[in-house]
Amino acid sequence: MKTSHDPKGAVAGTAVSCAVLAHGLVRVTTAELAALRQNQEAIPLPASTLKHADEQTVAALAAVFGAVRKHALDSGGFTAWAVLAAPRFLGRVAMHATLQRFRTEGAWGISPHLIPHRSLHAVSGTISQALKIHGPNYGVGGGPGSWSEAFLTAAALVGDSRVPGVWLVLTGWEPEEAPTPSGAGNPAAVCGAVALALVAARPDWKGPQLRVTVGPLGREAARPGPGDGALRPVSLETLLHALGGPELPRTSVVWQLDRGGWLELRQGVAGAGEDHADRSAGKVESGLHEARHES
Repeated sequence: MKTSHDPKGAVAGTAVSCAVLAHGLVRVTTAELAALRQNQEAIPLPASTLKHADEQTVAALAAVFGAVRKHALDSGGFTAWAVLAAPRFLGRVAMHATLQRFRTEGAWGISPHLIPHRSLHAVSGTISQALKIHGPNYGVGGGPGSWSEAFLTAAALVGDSRVPGVWLVLTGWEPEEAPTPSGAGNPAAVCGAVALALVAARPDWKGPQLRVTVGPLGREAARPGPGDGALRPVSLETLLHALGGPELPRTSVVWQLDRGGWLELRQGVAGAGEDHADRSAGKVESGLHEARHES
């Protein structure tokens, strides 16, 4: 069937601005993760809840609850929100060990906790349960290119205005937690997590914004990147660097998204140019009320 319009032309230049209500960051080693599972100040859940959780899930929960505490949000006020989680190679080491046991022990060597806790949707599902969220939750991507997919999906949910807000969480190991022949991971690896509470940005929002644009980079955001002036692709590591200071960057930071488009982190400017999210400005009120944000 032939369409009467060009679908690429229909979305090119489409932009969605998301107000960043809160953000949380975590960087922990394998040894620190073991202690984090038992730390109910960092993660106010029974330790038994995290007994079988993947390490990236534990880091993600710590980042989410850290954002809630830092920005004085109501942890019980996200009932209708959505959760998007983009882990990188979730459960890789555990799956390697499981396959080794399967070869020697058969099906009896496989834990029933492997699928619910080590598959793509485990991170988003656990966060959804922890915050008692009844909105949609999805695992996005699962590989190195997950970051672009995650931001495009978050922009679609925020721009569609069907949920009051979105928790967007990105996790991964650096260096990558590749299993060894013995099945052990790299003890020097660091697990990172970024958690962002996003709602649609209205024109008078003066806090930090994430602007997701599909299409070529506009002149107004054409800022040089490091080295040769090219934009860097968005990644967990570049986000941790940009968000890891005592304050968010006061100048815009721009990253390239895979398959076209770009992501811009900037401070809000009252009266900013209108886009789809700005036209849906009233929806940010429900997001702010839902989270009971206190400045």
